[in-house]
Amino acid sequence: MAVMIPSEMSPDIKSNAEKHIFEWFKTAPGTDDWIVLHSLGITTHQRVIHGETDFLVLAPGKGMFAIEVKGGRVERHLGKWRFINKYGEFNEKVRSPFDQAWEGIYSIKSLLVARLDDKHEYLNEIIFGIGVMFPDIEYLSVGVDEEQCQVFDMNDGKNVSGFIDRIAQQAINTRKRLEYPIKPEMFPTKADVNYIAQLLRGDFDIEVPLKIKQKYTEENLLSLTNEQAQCIEQLADNPRALIRGTAGTGKTMLAIEAAKRAIANGERVAFFCYNKMLGEWLKNYFSTYPEDQRPHFVGSFHSFMIHLLLAKGIYIQMPNGKSEKDFFENELPENTMRVLKKEPVYYDRLIVDEAQDLLTESYLDVMDLCLRDGLQQGIWMLFGDFSMQAIYSSDGKNEFDFIETIQSRANFAIFRLTKNCRNTKKICLDIENIVGIKENAAFKDTIDTPAVDHEVYVNMEDQKSKLISLINNLLDRNVQPSDIVILSPRTFSDSVVSKLGGEIIEEYSVDTYGKIRFSTIHAFKGLESSTIIITDIESYDDEKLIYVGLSRATFDLHILESMKANEERAKLFFTRRIQTYGR
Repeated sequence: MAVMIPSEMSPDIKSNAEKHIFEWFKTAPGTDDWIVLHSLGITTHQRVIHGETDFLVLAPGKGMFAIEVKGGRVERHLGKWRFINKYGEFNEKVRSPFDQAWEGIYSIKSLLVARLDDKHEYLNEIIFGIGVMFPDIEYLSVGVDEEQCQVFDMNDGKNVSGFIDRIAQQAINTRKRLEYPIKPEMFPTKADVNYIAQLLRGDFDIEVPLKIKQKYTEENLLSLTNEQAQCIEQLADNPRALIRGTAGTGKTMLAIEAAKRAIANGERVAFFCYNKMLGEWLKNYFSTYPEDQRPHFVGSFHSFMIHLLLAKGIYIQMPNGKSEKDFFENELPENTMRVLKKEPVYYDRLIVDEAQDLLTESYLDVMDLCLRDGLQQGIWMLFGDFSMQAIYSSDGKNEFDFIETIQSRANFAIFRLTKNCRNTKKICLDIENIVGIKENAAFKDTIDTPAVDHEVYVNMEDQKSKLISLINNLLDRNVQPSDIVILSPRTFSDSVVSKLGGEIIEEYSVDTYGKIRFSTIHAFKGLESSTIIITDIESYDDEKLIYVGLSRATFDLHILESMKANEERAKLFFTRRIQTYGR
């Protein structure tokens, strides 16, 4: 495996051809001592003010080779080169990619010679050459400015090391043909290769900072998967739809996109969710849009009912203790229905996120009354995880029960999301080991993301010490406080965070910035953060709650667990392995 500098590709690189070749060099057998510089900028380029070579390969015993990459379709007509990408877009160039590669290698060699110290002066005679890679096509046309051995095409597969061997031998043959003497010092040693790489690029990017890895991961996660893009297009053809997906499959982002499209179409939209904090987040999200581009109502379903009653002058006595459940599940929807029957409030479309927590008969009755043409004939979309995220339901309903509840009201299309676009592959593996969720198919990590960190504590004081150390370590690595959220199955006052003094941590709110924030796992459902620390884990018995907590992190996940919980996790791991692979 070659050493790649930089060690990871930036998401700014759009060329799929370059991405593939980067991976092929990175994993090529027999290249352990090679160094491959990607996108090497050349400030002393012979033809332009600032040039760039796609790849510069430094191979001990072989030499130094500049590689140009051209993906997609390639044409040459009347001396002009035309490159056509997958979208049918093209650009023309008079200079061939072979000319570009030669200009690049000569510029690099000139730069190298100017920087050599006396001890390494012999490297000004280093073997060098060029190649052009067309990984997407079969390249059959060889002109006067190129030789077949300098061409890599689809027939080469992934054999990048064989390609370098070819152009290295061609460079030697050319020197022999020109009767140049071949000297041992022309072939760089491993130490020479390291020295050249240091001169040309330096070691500033050998270790990719945690903050940069986080940025790259977030950029990868923001784009819709093909599955999601297809789903949003099909929703336009179905007036009533249920969209199912486990945590991280992009349900909330799809719901937002659906709302934007409906609003742009002139519809009066109500956007409901269950969780209060998610409702605040959604409201805050849409507040940045002009008023005519926002849902007519956006927020939690309970806040919708409360606001409606208050707007009608109906006084609400907010409950506490044992009466709270009865108030929200019965009294509040009953009062809302009485108002809607007298003075209807109609929406053209209902969009409901976290639907698994809102599928009770009383809540559905309210939705039926406020939707034009009702649930049976009206336009609605329900987004939810009906398997593991129904943590507020205590009646033992399974996924099929939820679907039957809706089917008793209307006919609808069902879409299933399976691609995880929130959590890294390592986080998904931890979820699978602990909870057993296998359908949470993670996106392919394009960078070396952090492993899930499990810290074991023996008592509350020990947990406090480990939490402080963990926070300091993250801050030392330039993770921003606002990117860190601490979750717990306990309330703030009962959690270990209450013992930190509260100076650097405050309870979660969409309006709080600049500090580390705390929330219960329950309250944080539907939300996410790049760095999550889960504290106070005494047991893994409550699989639904644990699942919600683990799936909140988009990049870096840390768990503080008791010794008992650690033993439970070890047993769960072996149980999952046996279930997957057998004894």
